[in-house]
Order: sequence, then structure tokens, then C-alpha cells
Amino acid sequence: MPESVICMICTHSITAEKYAQCDSCRRPSHYDCADLSSTEQRCLELKGKRRVKYHCDDCEKGLRVLPELLVKITALQQEIEQLRFQTEQANRGVVQSESLLMDSVLFERTLNEISDRQMRSKNIIMYKVAESLKAEAAERQKEDIAKVNEIMSTFNNSCPEIQMAIRLGKREDKNVPRPLKIVLKDSDTALNILRRNQLYKGTVQFSSDKTIQQRNHLKSLKLEVERLNAMPGAQKRIIKYRNGIPQIVTQDSNKPKNLIQQQ
Repeated sequence: MPESVICMICTHSITAEKYAQCDSCRRPSHYDCADLSSTEQRCLELKGKRRVKYHCDDCEKGLRVLPELLVKITALQQEIEQLRFQTEQANRGVVQSESLLMDSVLFERTLNEISDRQMRSKNIIMYKVAESLKAEAAERQKEDIAKVNEIMSTFNNSCPEIQMAIRLGKREDKNVPRPLKIVLKDSDTALNILRRNQLYKGTVQFSSDKTIQQRNHLKSLKLEVERLNAMPGAQKRIIKYRNGIPQIVTQDSNKPKNLIQQQ
């Protein structure tokens, strides 16, 4: 057994003849570190085709978020197609080489947008949270985290693990608190809080951490809703989030009359 084989979990050398190897990333680990039963170990040691697959915790989590990523990619593709149509209408005389360059730029923007959205998915933006007047930044952040935990305890079953609390922008008016960005451990925790905050009865407002493209898209939807609602005899329209994607739908007369609703 080569001494260079290192367990991905405990980072110690693997000296045993047999060990687990993730079927996705191919990284090795001790059987005990992977928490595999003796039955699971025997199944993995079968020669030829085996039906049991072993995925490490990192790859298992990646497989769980894959459907959500596919939904986001589909939504981005729809936005890109709309941008492509508008570009073609405005630049019908553009030569083929410039069109290919535009495709390349759009593709690069798409990849950057997916990465940016994934990174922001574990963040929450809170508005109207009273801001500390303490001089030390560490003390202000500690006080912000304490206030967030106090607010979330009123509608969430447990206080989430907050990695960081950051005030956005420069403070120009001491009477107006800046937005507060909360960085949580994962996107599932952030999504659960955004869904449950409707139970909150206070004045603080919650929002997901949107990219520039998401903010511009939401702004255009709001303008379209205003245009549709201003038409004589038109049915009331609102923006409703479905699987994290904002869409214009007809207002349900039994629901609160807010411009934007979370599903």
C-alpha cells in the first residue's frame, strides 16, 4: 500500500489493504471514517459489477443540490434568450464574427452569474435592524448577530449558525440603519428562514441576496406588473416566487394584496 494514500476525512495515511473510495471524486477514506457498516464494506469489495455505490459527504451534498442548480440554469437560459432576441433586434446589421463574440460573452456571463448566485444563496439581507453605535467593528458585529438571533427566535424553531454579519454601504444617517447581510452555513438554512419569516410580526424585512441581474430582472417585472394593473378592467397581477424564480401571476383574492409573494 503506497504511503501517499491519505484519508480525505481524518487526513491520516491509510495503511489497511482495503479502504473506501468515493465513486464520484475517487478520494479514499478509512472504512471507519466513512462510517460504513461491515455489510456495506463487503458490498464495496465485490469484484466485477457491484450495485452499491459510495459517495462521500461532499459529493452527496452536491447530488442533492443538482436539481436546484438545473432550475437556476433553466431560468438563466430563458433570460439569456430574451437578451439575445433584444440584441438581435437592435443589431441586425452586425457581422457574423461579432455575433459569435456576443455568444461567447453571454456564455461567460452565464457561468459567472451561476457562480455568483450559488455563492449568494446562503445569504439573507435584513432591513430595518437597529444599528449599533459602538466604536469597535467586532463589538458592532457581535451585537448585530445577537439582534438577528433574537428576531429569528420569534418565528424559527432554532437560532441558525451565523458565519458573518455585514452592514452594507456607508452610514450617512445615524437614524437610518443600513441593510444587514447575514451569511449562514448553507443555502438550505437561508431558504428555510426566507420561507418562515412570513410568521414574523415585527418591522424588520427579509430578502434573498440577489445578483445585479436578478435585481434588474425583478425591477423590469415590477414595471410590467404596474403597466398591466393600470389597464382598464385588468385582473390584479402580482409577482410570485416559484422554486425561487419570480413570475407574474393573477392575484388570488383570498391572499394578502402584496406586490411580491414568496411561495
